Amino acid sequence: MSALILGATGLCGGSFLRNAIASDKFTEVFTITRRELPSDADNVKQIVETDSSKWAQLFPETGVKFYFSAFGTTRAAAGSAENFYKIDHDLNVELAKAAKTKGCTTMVLVSSVGANENSMLPYFKDKGEIERDILALDFDHTIILRPGPLLGRQKSKGFLDGITCKLSSAIYGTPLQSLFSHPVYGEDVGKVGVDLALQSAALGAKSEKVRIVTSSEIRDIASKI
Repeated sequence: MSALILGATGLCGGSFLRNAIASDKFTEVFTITRRELPSDADNVKQIVETDSSKWAQLFPETGVKFYFSAFGTTRAAAGSAENFYKIDHDLNVELAKAAKTKGCTTMVLVSSVGANENSMLPYFKDKGEIERDILALDFDHTIILRPGPLLGRQKSKGFLDGITCKLSSAIYGTPLQSLFSHPVYGEDVGKVGVDLALQSAALGAKSEKVRIVTSSEIRDIASKI
């Protein structure tokens, strides 16, 4: 079996990569990134391209049955709401279409708690629209992970993110965690995504066609792996 991971330079995508390698179930694990990753695993095949508009063209022609996407950006990094949508939504959907066209059967997407295409909040609306458009591609199996605030970053993405991370870390594992949408470690998000993808392969047609996994479920599943 072969897999491709998008967003492998990030928190959840890096976990996808580590757990895919550790599973010993994938003969090849492809990544598409803007910069090379430190990896000495024999089965990792890195595709490096600084121009993300070319990424869909670089999706391997055959053999990739599992596609993991933890790719995303922020409004600040994108520079504008328009650019944010083009990167976060359009690129995710374009790569998912390429995956489906090339014969991929299982899609694992890192979305977000609160994802809702009808939301008045741009971030949650964007995530909901990504989910909607990827579900419309009709993969044999689609697994959508909706983590709450992510823990485990070495560096915050800004002042507000830094405060959120500190508060989330303080209440992690306490009864108060539900008030903060069940914070979860990025490592656990990747671990659960890979585990559920492999389960879907083992079950075949008996596996759920669509599975949406909440942040609290991610924590529970991760604790049992």
